[in-house]
Amino acid sequence: MEVYLHIKPVFGGTLTDIAVWIFYPFNGPSRAKLKLATIPLGRIGEHIGDWEHFTLRISNFSGKLLRMYLSQHSKGSWIDPPEIEFQSGGNKPVAYASLNGHAMYSKPGLVLQGRDDVGIRNDTGKSEKVFDTAVRFRVVCAEYLKEVEEPAWLNYMRHWGPKIDYGREDEIKGVEKIVVGESLKSVFRSAVNGLPNEVFGEEGPTGPKLKRNWLGDED
Repeated sequence: MEVYLHIKPVFGGTLTDIAVWIFYPFNGPSRAKLKLATIPLGRIGEHIGDWEHFTLRISNFSGKLLRMYLSQHSKGSWIDPPEIEFQSGGNKPVAYASLNGHAMYSKPGLVLQGRDDVGIRNDTGKSEKVFDTAVRFRVVCAEYLKEVEEPAWLNYMRHWGPKIDYGREDEIKGVEKIVVGESLKSVFRSAVNGLPNEVFGEEGPTGPKLKRNWLGDED
């Protein structure tokens, strides 16, 4: 599996961002946490094709890693060096991709999209299955390096997968049938309504060049 690098100067050329793009063939279904119970959400969250990325921000003066950005669904977060885990015995930063959804986090465990112990699960964990992005990579864009030739697929401006509408209300109501109590149902619905619209239908993502952060800074 190959990853794709977008290298760009930021902050007046004092820093360099190396965005590492990863294409997953399939995004699996989501799961909900309802207090002590975990329930599958049917087809909610499924779609073919999933582009995710992380970004390494390097100082052009010292060559040191200053920050790391981890994409998480339609958003993401920056972390500073003290929060970054490095591969044992080396200087490679480590990120944990969530089960089925591939959102990236700095530590293993559960990140809940919701409140009051009710919401959508993002589970990560340590594993012997490690994807070393340094083994096979390709620089696909670096505006200031003339020798870098963009591959044709980078300028594909449509969705990377078919469009299938699952029916938002049908999917939510199907799950609500097994949720006990109106209060719990209300919190669950609030958590689900906070999800981006694309998780309620099967539609491949747009490519890296159509993301907001391609030309500008990360969110």
